[in-house]
Order: sequence, then structure tokens, then C-alpha cells
Amino acid sequence: MTLESFHDLMRLAHGFEAAKIFFVANDLDLFSRVGQGRAADDLAAELGRDGRALTILLNALVAVGLLQKEGDLYRNGPAASRWLVQGEAFRGSIFKHIHHCWGAWNDLGEVIRDGRPARPREEAILGTKEEWTRDFIRGMDDVTRELAPQVARKLDLSRAKVVLDVGGGPGTYASAFLDAHPHLEEVRLFDLPGALAVGRERLAAQGLLERVRLVEGDFCRDELGSGVDFVWISQVFHSQDEPGCRMLIEKAWRALNPGGTLAVHEFLLDEGMTSPLNAALFSVHMLVMTEGGRAYGGAEVAAWMAEQGFEAPEILPAGPETGMVLARKP
Repeated sequence: MTLESFHDLMRLAHGFEAAKIFFVANDLDLFSRVGQGRAADDLAAELGRDGRALTILLNALVAVGLLQKEGDLYRNGPAASRWLVQGEAFRGSIFKHIHHCWGAWNDLGEVIRDGRPARPREEAILGTKEEWTRDFIRGMDDVTRELAPQVARKLDLSRAKVVLDVGGGPGTYASAFLDAHPHLEEVRLFDLPGALAVGRERLAAQGLLERVRLVEGDFCRDELGSGVDFVWISQVFHSQDEPGCRMLIEKAWRALNPGGTLAVHEFLLDEGMTSPLNAALFSVHMLVMTEGGRAYGGAEVAAWMAEQGFEAPEILPAGPETGMVLARKP
């Protein structure tokens, strides 16, 4: 990312405005209501919002590209029609979750001063507010729905019988493992009760609930079980500090059978810890959201695995923005 001109800086500085407009519209479920043609006054009356204010918001959404306008009628643009209307393809939960994090990002200056979140954000998002928890877990399905099947097909599970998905929430990867590797005897989904409630709904809707064992637990406090051939830990390390990551590697070691594999999936940073951009920005996100989390480098994770006793750690691409670190227990 190269910034050269004053215009570049102005564009960067104003970036939050379009994001906030989008978040507010998504929170209102505006795109489901707009459909293929609604007038501003009609929408304002339905939503109980000020007509003038909503009209200004709708016009801005047209300028951003999320809506289109013909005469006095607004309708969804292509992206909104596909992803932001309630239904099977809806992906709005992840954007609700990101909006829940807005206040934490606003505290970034205080976080840089003190080195920790200004307020207990993580509890609000993952524990004390049920609606926010569900948005977070459903959001994880939003961002992995296409990725999980691709990743599952890349993994060699030919010798595995039991797979453990740690912190797998909505069961997206559990479902993908079963689809890509039908010989598996058991997939265990280990997570907190609130996360498993969402996973139970989604797996039941797919007819997979009988093939996935739901295990309630807190991976920070509880053991991960035993008799496992493959441990999958996806997008969990970034919420932990280094001792927490090492603890998870140790617990995975104890859960695995000899010859089993541990796979850690993350937004991995390069050796200099400055790229790719999405991972560097995500590291700041975890700075404002957690006590000790951040994005990690693939080499870091591989080194921790090796120190635990895992053999031949390797770093592999997963998706366009993520990577995996895999290693075998001798």
C-alpha cells in the first residue's frame, strides 16, 4: 500500500465514513427492506426513522454503490442483492460484528498509551450479550462458507479417523471436513455453549448433527480430550497472547494420537511482521479487542510447534488472505 499524494491521505482519512454508513444501513436491515424498489418516505415510516435523515443516508448508499436510484425509488445494487438480503445467502452478520467493534477502535489512542483495551470489549462480544455473540458466531460462518470447503480439500486426512475442531463455532469447517473426507468416523466441535448453540442450529439444518459430536468447553481452562488424529485450530491464536498459543499447542499435543497432526489456520504475517496488509491491520484489531492477542507470523507458530516436539512444521497457503501451519506428532 503506497501513499504519495495529499489526496491519498484525504482518502485514507475519510475511509471511516462509507464504512459507518454501510454498518448503520446493515443494522437496520435496510437492504432486505429496500428490495427492488422502495421510496424513502415509505421506508422511514416502516422503520420509525426521520424521513429527511434517512433520505440523506439512502442517497449516500447510492453514491457508495450499495443502492441504485430511479426517480424516487431505491433498489439494491448487485452486492447488496446477493449478500445483504435476509435469506440463505445473507452475510450481514459479520458486518454487524465488525460494527460492534467500532467503539473499541475509537479507543485506539488510549490502548496505545496503556497497552490494553480501554474497556472489556471481548466479554461484550463473546459472552455477556447473546445477540452480539450470535452475530459473531454467524459472522464466522459468513467469512468461511466458501473458504472451508477449499481448505478441507487441501488437507490430507486419509489416515485420520477422529478430527477435533477447536473453537469451531458455527460448524462450518466440521461440515466441510465431513463432505471432503467421508471416511471420517467422528468430527468433534469444541467451543463455548453460546457458540455451540449456533453450530447446533446450522448442523441440524444440514442434517449433520448426528455426525458431529458437540463438546462444550473453554479451551483456555479445559483439556481438549484425547484419541484425536487431527486437531484443527482456526482463527483462535490471534485472540491469545504467546503463552496462550503455546498452551493450546501443548493441549493439542496431549489430545493427539501418535502420528496425528496439528493444523493452525490464521492471518499469518511475514517475517518482518509488516505484511500482508490485512494481517497487519487485523493485528491492531486484536490489540484493541483483547488483552494480549495479535496476528502471528508463520515462522513463530512453527517454532513453537517444534519446541513442543512436533516434527517438520510446514507453512502452507489456505485462502487468499490466510495460511496454515501443520506439524506431526511423532
